[in-house]
Amino acid sequence: METSTASEPRRVQNARVEVLEIITRAQREHGLRHRDYARYRGYCARRLARLYKTCDLKHGKGRYQKKPLTADAIASERALLIPLAQSERAWAYAMEIKDAGSVKKKKSDVRSHMVGRFRKAMKHANELAAFCTALGDEQTALEGDAYANYIAGVCGVEQGKDYVGAMSKLLRSKRAYAKLGLLGDQKRLELYRERVEEIEDLVRYALYKQGRTVDLDALEKDAVLDLASNSVFTMEVEAPPEIEDKIRWHAMDFELKNRDARVLIAQAQEHLSKLEALKNPTGHKGNALFAKAIALYDEARSKLNDDVAKENAKVLYEAEAEERAEKIKLTEIALSLQIKDKIIDRNKFVNEMLDKKLSGKAKKERADKGLNYADLARMYDTATVEFEDLIETAPMLLRLKPDDADKHIDEFEVDCEAEVMLLKARQNIALACHNLSKGDFKEARAYFDIATDLAKDVEGRDCAGEIQDEATEVIKDIEARIQRAEKKIQETGNETHKSQSSSDLASQVTEKFTKLFSFARGAK
Repeated sequence: METSTASEPRRVQNARVEVLEIITRAQREHGLRHRDYARYRGYCARRLARLYKTCDLKHGKGRYQKKPLTADAIASERALLIPLAQSERAWAYAMEIKDAGSVKKKKSDVRSHMVGRFRKAMKHANELAAFCTALGDEQTALEGDAYANYIAGVCGVEQGKDYVGAMSKLLRSKRAYAKLGLLGDQKRLELYRERVEEIEDLVRYALYKQGRTVDLDALEKDAVLDLASNSVFTMEVEAPPEIEDKIRWHAMDFELKNRDARVLIAQAQEHLSKLEALKNPTGHKGNALFAKAIALYDEARSKLNDDVAKENAKVLYEAEAEERAEKIKLTEIALSLQIKDKIIDRNKFVNEMLDKKLSGKAKKERADKGLNYADLARMYDTATVEFEDLIETAPMLLRLKPDDADKHIDEFEVDCEAEVMLLKARQNIALACHNLSKGDFKEARAYFDIATDLAKDVEGRDCAGEIQDEATEVIKDIEARIQRAEKKIQETGNETHKSQSSSDLASQVTEKFTKLFSFARGAK
């Protein structure tokens, strides 16, 4: 008996394909940010050729010989992308024709061509759904089903014949995408929510064209009956935290519509929450988390600036574009002020950690060995620049306060000035400690006195309560440092006296220095 030794391709099993994520990334990177469907169609054609080659599914040499794609022939997850690329190429061609057809007043031949492309996209989407069900896991099967029903619903709406059937497909796709969006982080949730909202718009349009005689709830319930067999669709999943759709600054809310910006801000907040969760944060580790968060905030701000530029470009032919641009600009300013607040928080954190390391309350790292109190004083001086920017920019938003805007501006400026005075106080404390380390006790006492005066001035100002509390803490810190310095001087004087008791001149010098730098009596 003869046995076959030829190796057959192994059929892939439990494949995982994130269909929506793949097509969304491809669309954004290859033309659809600007509705350039021709460019995206060209990308899909090139992508399809590469997939045929890498999966060894080319259609002969020279003369074309169609090689049908079957489930048994699929040995790699990449092969599942072939019907997806075919469907996207046909869909992009249909949308390209649709845009051209609107210019040509939708001639009958153009419309027929467009509907034909949509049908071809639906055919390949159904192939993808069948392969995902046969070769993929439960999540991939649901992804393929959602995509196929979405394309079928779009095709039905464009044909304009069976609106009820189109709505049924779209509602099924909406439910599937809503469930799939819960299986990840905020970025994934926002991506799938965008598709759900797009489907809801199509359903409303189809309902309007149908005549508003359909019970959408009953239609949706019937559409998803057979999805009960899918374990991913039926399982209970806790949704990730909601992403804020607004920016809040000084009790004012500014609308945030840009999805990418919302995701970036959510990611930045995750980094800041990690910082709060650290039990023993070091200056460098905390600074790294702050830096990542601030970089994400800056990227979100650039997204809003792009939106402002797009709206300004529409001013010539859209009357409402200027108003939208102004709203987005206000949101961008609010976000920039939030970024300033985060930078201030980072500076306070880093300076506080360095102060603890220099004073021996925290362990120094290798990167901190070359730093001293003079460096800390310079860091405090640099931190005051952020408050100058805040005082210059914040009134633009504070004037929007409905009640007594001038009063809010004055209060904000007083708080900022108090914060700057506290930074100056801490800078003088650092300079005093630097002089103590050099043995210049008289100069150190002068800096301590300046810091005390600044902190007491803040404590007596009509500023925010937490700023006054911080000023009180600074005063207590100064007093504690003075006591430690005085004790150290006395100990040093006693040791010198014991070691040089035979010398009357040395004793006199020690006594003179002890009296001269006695902080308790305030002698200078």
